Amino acid sequence: MKIMVLMNEYTPEALQLRKDAVAASTSQGVEIGYSVIEGSGGGKAVTDLHRAMVVPAAGRAAIAAEAAGYDAIVAWGTLDLGVEEGRHLVDIPIIGPGRVAANIAATLCQRFAVIAYSTKQIVMFRKAMRGWGLEAWAVDYRHVDMPPLDIPGRAAEVRATFVAEAKAAVRDHGAELILPLGYSIVPLTLRAADLSDDIGVPVIDPLPLTMRVAEALAASGFRNSRVAYPRVVLT
Repeated sequence: MKIMVLMNEYTPEALQLRKDAVAASTSQGVEIGYSVIEGSGGGKAVTDLHRAMVVPAAGRAAIAAEAAGYDAIVAWGTLDLGVEEGRHLVDIPIIGPGRVAANIAATLCQRFAVIAYSTKQIVMFRKAMRGWGLEAWAVDYRHVDMPPLDIPGRAAEVRATFVAEAKAAVRDHGAELILPLGYSIVPLTLRAADLSDDIGVPVIDPLPLTMRVAEALAASGFRNSRVAYPRVVLT
């Protein structure tokens, strides 16, 4: 089985950190490929304008992955950049980590809180939850107020902020589960299980959930719905 990850642009060191996290989240024997999306600006795609600018390159990368024999495609990052658009272009499943994690959160509780990098991401995630039909489950949105590329080097500070914000969401809004939407927080810097112990409610790690969903869909032979995503051929 072969899964292509549509990766954002990073420095070599930051890219390797992310590849290591993907490898740790994937079943043994699954081959992982990477296609770096030109113009994605790792950690900077935080508005609908950025999303629109990334889509053409992500679409071309999806087409190339299918042509190269990959069985599924995973977008890097929980904003699911290029996922909806790419499904019009290829038959193999394209998985969005944000939507996967949010839907799993909704199966595990009635009320969850989202913790992201900053207010800019929160704007995007509010829109996403409405589009995914999960607005009723997402009862609070909070952030660690830090650019994603700064987070791995400030782990203790990020952890303290995350735990404080999560506890406030539990106390003030009755959150039953914490959904970190930002890989630089979980899993690149902090472990979900450790955070759960400190906060007192479960914390989800979106990356392994996403990779296992991609594996399951690929193994089942799933193909994108042409009712939901009418076929488009680029010329």
